[in-house]
Amino acid sequence: MCLICLEFDKNAMSVAEGRRALGEMRVAVGPSHAKEVEAKLDEAEAEAATAAAAPATPTP
Repeated sequence: MCLICLEFDKNAMSVAEGRRALGEMRVAVGPSHAKEVEAKLDEAEAEAATAAAAPATPTP
């Protein structure tokens, strides 16, 4: 596992930071793992967009 994955999984790195780091480390992690990291970041970004679009539940 690469540093991007480790830090992202610990919530110590945002999606934007992960993408920036991947840009710097793409050659070092290799093409297949770079695709895995991109997929992980895409998934997290989609989840965040879904959560932001969900209506807030009123509190009693």
